[in-house]
Amino acid sequence: MSSLLRHPRRLAATNPGLHITLDDALLRARARPCPGVAGMASVVVLDATTGATVEHYDRWRQQLGLLGFTHLRTGALSPRHAASAEEAGLQCVQRLALLELSPPRPGRPTRTTTALNASHLRAASLIDRAAFGLRWWLDDTMLSEVCLATPRFRARLIDGRESGLPGGFLISGRAGRTGYIQRLAVHPDEHRNGLGGALLVDSLRWMQRHRVGRVFVNTHVDNEPALALYRAHGFVELRDELAVFEAMIPR
Repeated sequence: MSSLLRHPRRLAATNPGLHITLDDALLRARARPCPGVAGMASVVVLDATTGATVEHYDRWRQQLGLLGFTHLRTGALSPRHAASAEEAGLQCVQRLALLELSPPRPGRPTRTTTALNASHLRAASLIDRAAFGLRWWLDDTMLSEVCLATPRFRARLIDGRESGLPGGFLISGRAGRTGYIQRLAVHPDEHRNGLGGALLVDSLRWMQRHRVGRVFVNTHVDNEPALALYRAHGFVELRDELAVFEAMIPR
């Protein structure tokens, strides 16, 4: 299979960022630097129905190494696609619980949310960094990419209970009648103030209005506060877990 490595000039949403497109005849993928981990390239396969082979991982390591990267990180992989990553020598660094809600039955709104637009992305990225730490941080460019991951999306911001400053955000999306809670972050200073629940209700009401039948979300298997939040709103954990893998890139 032939492969193509190029730096497209197209920017994600309104924010510049380095994008490296890794394509061949059977699979489309892109990579970009992880903002909080020097030398780490985050690689995402653009079609969720296909997965990388051992040959893909070997080629990507070679190509990304030529660009100065020292490590490669995958997106969240299903068990079927995780098998190829393991065979290629990548190591699992994060296990994610996958939960489903079918159909969404949100409660009444408890707090007012506002649209998260391009001018708010910087504030949202700072919340994301505080919530998830540098290793798993999504900067403003990556958050704009999350918005574009589904045909339709809803991005909302919520102010803190006392500070009046942005305290949390949620990006959700839908494709047909399937919905996704894609990124929910609340600043640690605002934990237990009901921001996460208010954002979740807002998203589920949006999905209900558009007749979404199933909603999916994933979170770290040890993130008990997030798991409790989703369970409280009717989400049920599925048998299969997702996994994120990393590998060193030989110099």
